[in-house]
Amino acid sequence: MGSFENPDPQERPQPQGSNRLPQRSDGVLMRTVEDEIIPRLVRAHSQPAQASVSPQDLEHFTDQLLNADDAALHQSLQNLRQRGVSVQGLFLDLLTPAARRLGDFWTCDSCSFTDVTVAMGRLQQLLRANSSAFGLNNISQGRAADRRVLLMPCPGEQHTFGLSIVAEFFYRAGWDVTTSFMQPSASLAQLVERQWFDVIGLSLGDLDGLGRLNDCVRQIRRASTNPQVPILVGGSVFVLNPGLAGQTIADAVVVQADAAPEMAQRLLERQNAGA
Repeated sequence: MGSFENPDPQERPQPQGSNRLPQRSDGVLMRTVEDEIIPRLVRAHSQPAQASVSPQDLEHFTDQLLNADDAALHQSLQNLRQRGVSVQGLFLDLLTPAARRLGDFWTCDSCSFTDVTVAMGRLQQLLRANSSAFGLNNISQGRAADRRVLLMPCPGEQHTFGLSIVAEFFYRAGWDVTTSFMQPSASLAQLVERQWFDVIGLSLGDLDGLGRLNDCVRQIRRASTNPQVPILVGGSVFVLNPGLAGQTIADAVVVQADAAPEMAQRLLERQNAGA
């Protein structure tokens, strides 16, 4: 599903049988199938399949990040777009895993700090260069000004590229987005105390940083000018270790960038319903 929502302790199990579909006459059911379900299936199957990024594409692209010039990188993206890969596909299936691979190279000492830093800079440039095309598909424009989200890494976290991808999906979904990278804990408290945010998102890539992440969540809840602010968390540590989702005190865990805006909206609606 791409996300995990921590259950509300106040929620109660529904009575047995409450999930049953309402009773309908055969005529109404048939009209529903004919008028709604079948047309949806036809539309879904009539849409052309999107081309995908292959493992070979990813390997070649990562090599280019480390060795090629900027013109070759832009040409590689253009070739994938001409092949039918969507901009969303580039973000999720090429740029994001490429950043993860670069981090693995650094961890395994396969590449120098300088090489990885330069390659990550190229990734950021490619992200910015393609963000306008990604925003052209925004079907939510004009809806966004009243929803503010703060996105930032957990204090002490060094891997922030994935958070940039998440920010692009929030922009596209029509949110007013504030990003704050490499923010120390004291500055974070001041930021959430001075400004109102409807939702706050934190990212973590370090397996040993879960305690630090939970401390950060507690600090936000104490300092935030929005005392009920929903907090969602994500990052590669939850992608690689799904079981950690139950060990965070945040309101939800997101493991796919494109699922983050929808989950944030759900958390916001739950908060508003309980107000």
